[in-house]
Amino acid sequence: MIRFTVLGSIVMVMALMGCGGQSTETAVQETAPAVETPAAAAEPNHEIPMRNFAPTTIGPYAVQPMYEEEIEDGHYNIKVEGGDFAAVRVWAGLEDPGDVMVVKCDLENEYQHGHLDIPNPIPADYALWIEIEDTEGNTHLGSTPLKGLE
Repeated sequence: MIRFTVLGSIVMVMALMGCGGQSTETAVQETAPAVETPAAAAEPNHEIPMRNFAPTTIGPYAVQPMYEEEIEDGHYNIKVEGGDFAAVRVWAGLEDPGDVMVVKCDLENEYQHGHLDIPNPIPADYALWIEIEDTEGNTHLGSTPLKGLE
């Protein structure tokens, strides 16, 4: 018998909402004890499956690019280590972002998160470009290919 509680309903709704996208697959894992706790005291599980690109180095930073669910969904996460920085910007396309939107990422959990428009099918020469602006205003640029990962 499945027992739904207010907490379980909140967790299910939050899991379905994810990061603003829609998902047809959800896995709800009940970790709460049998005794009900107030909703304010519980921490819902917001884990979304992420897949890693190859790690790379951009300037002085160790960078681990990731994407959520499917590469074409456009939810990208960039983990940056190696020092303070002022901003992380990403785009999908060629090195010159003249005809695509450049997105400034926002801090989400322990990584930078941005939403990109990804064409389907992905052109063979497209890459995920990552620009890191250090605290002195210098920019460091790197990329990882998008083709072959979908």
